[in-house]
Amino acid sequence: MGSQAHTSIIGRHLAAARELLQITQAQLAEAARVHEDTVRNFEAGIHRPRPSTVKALREALEARGIEFYNGAEPGVRLRPSKAVISVDM
Repeated sequence: MGSQAHTSIIGRHLAAARELLQITQAQLAEAARVHEDTVRNFEAGIHRPRPSTVKALREALEARGIEFYNGAEPGVRLRPSKAVISVDM
């Protein structure tokens, strides 16, 4: 999963990833072991968390099959075959 570490993610990416996984902000926060307000504020563009928090969020999503990528523009896609943790939270 470290191969995607160079792809910068923003709050909209988190929201899109959650939608693909059909999980709530609370579920993502629990999986990443961060406060739900952190997820909410990042997605809304109110606050960008510390790099370590962004890393925890990224890893929680990638473990469930989310892939962040840079093509013509940054994007998010679900690759269930790459999931190491069941999407059922």
